Amino acid sequence: MVLGITDTGKTTFEHYETWVRTLAPAARIIKLSHADHNADELLRCDGLMLTGGGDIHPRFYGRTDGHDVVKDVNTTRDEFEFHLVEAALRMKLPILGICRGMQVFNVAMGGSMMLDVQQAGFGNHSKKKEEPERVHAIEVVQGTMLHEIVGENKGEVNTNHHQAVDRLGEGLRAAALSADGLVEALEWEDSDRRPFLLLVQWHPERMSDVENPCSKGVLTTYMHALNGSARHRISSHIQES
Repeated sequence: MVLGITDTGKTTFEHYETWVRTLAPAARIIKLSHADHNADELLRCDGLMLTGGGDIHPRFYGRTDGHDVVKDVNTTRDEFEFHLVEAALRMKLPILGICRGMQVFNVAMGGSMMLDVQQAGFGNHSKKKEEPERVHAIEVVQGTMLHEIVGENKGEVNTNHHQAVDRLGEGLRAAALSADGLVEALEWEDSDRRPFLLLVQWHPERMSDVENPCSKGVLTTYMHALNGSARHRISSHIQES
């Protein structure tokens, strides 16, 4: 199994790698980095994981304002990851997007973002670095793939973000909502007929409750999809040979 994980540009990348290895210790992980311009490495991967990080530049979803609101913007990373999304969809790879990763995918599909959730009239979903893990409840939408993973209509997740999905991208549906109505997860509207896609606003890779189905269940299901993708890639390679 070969998994491509996008570069956070920080030591936080290690959280994703460690999380994956809890279930797949032998997995080969390729860091797909906007700094190294190695998007072609995706061709060797069985799946794509889009990681957290800074805000997407507002111009990518049609906003000319908000430059004083967005944080840690890196347009090189934005463009690099939009390219990865396009390529992964073309390759029909399983995709898991986390926090910024969910936002990147949504924007790539023509969706938009709230520049700041508090300014938009919602509660505070961020935390200070020195604070302990902050958690809140989510409502999981019945009939979604995420509902099958979690096994119930409620869940508890960690939170640390100041932006949220506004307009949904083409073909996407909300799979979970926070108590104040923010989109907490996205998936394909017709998820049963498409390659695996799950986008979550929380950080399952660093949840303190490692057995939480919103962490372990998400990873287990994604690993299953990756194994299927790896078998398909090997079979295709043998047939071509």
